[in-house]
Parts: sequence; C-alpha cells; structure tokens
Amino acid sequence: MKKLFYRMALLCVAFAMLVLNSCSGSDYLNAIPANSSAIISIDMQKMADNNHLGDKAGVLKSLLHVDDVSECGIDISDKLYLFETADGNLGICAKVSDEGDLEDWLNQLAKDQHICTPVSKKKDFYFSVLKNSWVMGFSDQALLVVGPVVADAQAELQRQMVRFLKADDEHGIKSSSMFERLESITSPMAMVAQAQALPEKFIAPFTLGAPKDADASQVVIAAEMSIQKGMLRIKGETFSFNQEIDAALQKAAESYRPIKGKYIMSMPDDAMAGIFMNVDGNKFLPMMQSNKGIQQLLMGINAAIDMDNIIRSVNGDMAIVMPSFSDSDLKMTMAAQLAHSKWLTDVGYWKQSCPKGSSIADWGKNAYYYSDGKTSFYFGVSDDHQFYSGSDELLASYSIKPSNHPISADIRKEINGQKLAMVINLSKTGTDGDVMSAVSSLLNPIFGNLTSIVYTLK
Repeated sequence: MKKLFYRMALLCVAFAMLVLNSCSGSDYLNAIPANSSAIISIDMQKMADNNHLGDKAGVLKSLLHVDDVSECGIDISDKLYLFETADGNLGICAKVSDEGDLEDWLNQLAKDQHICTPVSKKKDFYFSVLKNSWVMGFSDQALLVVGPVVADAQAELQRQMVRFLKADDEHGIKSSSMFERLESITSPMAMVAQAQALPEKFIAPFTLGAPKDADASQVVIAAEMSIQKGMLRIKGETFSFNQEIDAALQKAAESYRPIKGKYIMSMPDDAMAGIFMNVDGNKFLPMMQSNKGIQQLLMGINAAIDMDNIIRSVNGDMAIVMPSFSDSDLKMTMAAQLAHSKWLTDVGYWKQSCPKGSSIADWGKNAYYYSDGKTSFYFGVSDDHQFYSGSDELLASYSIKPSNHPISADIRKEINGQKLAMVINLSKTGTDGDVMSAVSSLLNPIFGNLTSIVYTLK
C-alpha cells in the first residue's frame, strides 16, 4: 500500500477528468467498504465557507471543471470521500442526485470525448471505465470510482463493487470504528488512516512508541487537514483501537517536548523529507529500539557504532533529514543537542571490534567515519556538544549548520514549538522527485500550487 497521498491525488485527478469536458441522506456512504484502511472526507461547503478554496462555485469548478453540476447527476452538497480498500485499491465515493442524468451524461462523454466507455448494467448497477484504468459503478444513491486496475482485472473489480454498492448500514463504512472517529473531526478535510496505508518509508514517525510486535495496521492516524500557502497541513494524533497499543502510544506522546527550532534552518529546501523533535534520549531510546522503520534505517551502522549510547546522550532538539530516500540511493543526516559526549571514550573499542570488511577511521577532532564498502557514515561532536552525522562527509558537516537555501519561513513556523513534525517536499527533483513532482502537479488542479506536506503531532 504505497504512497497514499500520491495515489489519492491520482484518483482525484481521474475523477476530475471524468467531468473535465462536460458539464437521501447518508445512505450513499454504505458503498465505502467497512474494512477500508484509510478514509479522507472533503466537505466542499465548509471549505468554501472557510475560504480554503474560495467560493463554493469556484470549488466545484476547480474539482469538476463543470459550471452546472446538477446536469451530471452528482450531488456535491454532501461530503466527498476518498478511501483505500483493504487490498490496496483507491476509491472515491460521491452522492448521486439523479441516476438517469448520470447515465446520460457518461454516455454522452463516451460518445463525444471517448474518455470513458458506454454505461452497461450489471446486477442492477451501472458501470463504465474511465481512461482504461478506473472502474465507475453507480446506483441511485452512490457513485464509486475505484482503481487503477489493468483491463484483465476490471471484471473482478466490478464484482467487488457490486458488493460495495449493495451494502447496508451494517456492512458499509458507517459500521466501522474508523468512520466514527472520522466523523468526530470537524475540519473541512479530515483523515483517519492505518499506518500501513501510508508510504512505507514514512511510517516510522507515526509508529514511534508502539510495542515492537504491533502491526502497522493497528496504529491509526486521525488528522485535521487544510491547505495554506502551498502546504498541505496535517495536524494529527496516533492512537489504536487496541488498548495496550494505545496506552503505549499515548505514553510515548508525553515524552515529546516543544521543538525549539535549533535544526529547522539546517533542512535544505530541496531535501526530500525531514523529521524534527525535542527529546530526552534516555526516554526516547526505547521508542527507537522498538521501531522497525528506524532500526532498518540504522541497519549496518549499528553493527559497528553504538548508536544506542549516542541516543542516550541526547537532550534537546533532534532532526533527521533525508536529502533523498530511494531504495538505491538513501542519504540522511542526523543532528542532535547532547547532554554529554562521554561515549567518545568508547570509539577506540568500536574501531577494534568492527565486523569483518568494515572500519572506523579518524575524520577530524572528535569526528570519525564508518565504512563497509557499501555504507558510509560520518559522525562527530562539536565543541558545543552537538552531534552531527551524515551518509557522506559534506552532509555530515552541514547537518548542524544553517542551509544556504533552507525550507521556507512558512514551513519553519509550522514546525517551531510543535512536539513532533515531519516535512515532505513535493517539489523535490531527481530520482524521487519524479514522483513528488507528480504529486504536486496532480493535486494542483484541486488545491492550487502545493509544494509540501507538513505533519505535526497534536
């Protein structure tokens, strides 16, 4: 279940393309699968009222590219929902105002624009395929757009969607605890998602504090979402429907202290992502030790360097910045304010006990580098007790220095004073930037020019 926001953006644009060249209550929600791993609600009326996207007509034109929505048979006066199914498909659910108008409109699109197939009937429901990838199914209450899927898988997806469209209050999303939590969030845009539905490389901050044997599906993020100055702002909290896991997550949240901003200026504006916090290392270490994502990030380094001892010495702001984060090119820096640097006396032992094929050598005053032929890690302690490190010499040197081109003042303002913050750069260029640029360009038709995602912990 990779790149939730990227794929949600794809789905939004696919839905927008549906109406690009065109013009009951809550029963429609039953069509959303009860076991969905992520749900996002968009209240278009509230977004308009709160000036998130301008007036309501402007919102509809931005999302649907149509002047008169009533001609389409789709009712946008109720919330629009995005969801991810348990098997990884993405979906949109919208309320249908007139089944006949929707059928006529889709058939006209198929005839004039060729962006979807003519409507066909299956098991009392109507289906069409948008842009060869997105299966649309609708009843007199709900419209579902689900995908993307290849042609060979579309028949099976239609059979699934028949079950979705048949669901009642007991079998649809309204019966789920996740939906109940979603509806308790008053923000015009809200999200409730299992951690497993998020991009795999960015799960770690959300699962910090969970027991080591906890599955990512058991950790849930509930968040308010808004758009401001090019940022998708997500202010959320992690919890679990499992009492034991939830207690551990809430206890962990108490260990975060307000970020003072010491390393915010150190994140360049072209870096892929950054994680910021302020912690007492003695309390934070157990959280890191039980976190699979962070342990994977430090894999190899831990074999020769006692990172646990280093983390214990942290007391203050800490930042992990990833200039790039592809499987083939992982680069990272870590900076932290230390209470002491007593572990420097152990470096001599680390040198002698390095695994075969690896070594630790001097790099500078109280500075060293580790190499095993594949992985390099430079680290050291400054005169004022700051830990600096990175996957190469240059990155390590600049991990505690202000960047010549830091992240924007607006983003820095969002981070400062928060308990935990994560920044994802949507305008990143390069290997990962192709994906992140795509996210930005796909979200732009709906939300304007987005440049970043900023998550902060409540």
